Amino acid sequence: MKSTTMRILVPVLLIVIGAGFIYAMNYSFDHSDLVRDIFCGTPNPGDVLGRLDPGAPNTIAAQNELTGRISMLIFAAITVLQFVAFGVAYLVLQTIRRSGESFKLRLKKLENADIFFDVPLYVGLFGTVSAFLVMTFSPQSSRLIAYSSTLIGILFSLFLRVAMLYPLRQKLLSGTESNEEKNK
Repeated sequence: MKSTTMRILVPVLLIVIGAGFIYAMNYSFDHSDLVRDIFCGTPNPGDVLGRLDPGAPNTIAAQNELTGRISMLIFAAITVLQFVAFGVAYLVLQTIRRSGESFKLRLKKLENADIFFDVPLYVGLFGTVSAFLVMTFSPQSSRLIAYSSTLIGILFSLFLRVAMLYPLRQKLLSGTESNEEKNK
């Protein structure tokens, strides 16, 4: 019962947190000059590119605002994907850790689950490729997307492997050795 509840609760919680993060980024874009400047690239688009007139969507300022918002949404979505990838890898690791199977079988399952520990790197690579697509419209925010998604992917993958996978693998290997010694 507890396992089923957790399998439902964790994805729902991830979706709610991800949607909340995207909403918070969108709200910050609308209400914070700092966030808007990061993604639009100019301190105040109206000062440099003309007034932002809601009735005239084809002005340079309106286009800059739109590309900045799209860049911000791409950044937020990739960040959410990074956390989802980390969460999935963590759940896979915990499932293997808590299973009552033999040490050798759990080691085999860890080998099989190795792809989950690389997914943050792949999401970071996806963010970098997405940033190249955005570069045509917004060079400043594309660099932010590329560097941050790659950095988050590297850090998450490194943390999963060094702080979580390695200790579990060591524990299972020492358990395998002690079982073999007992059988001799």
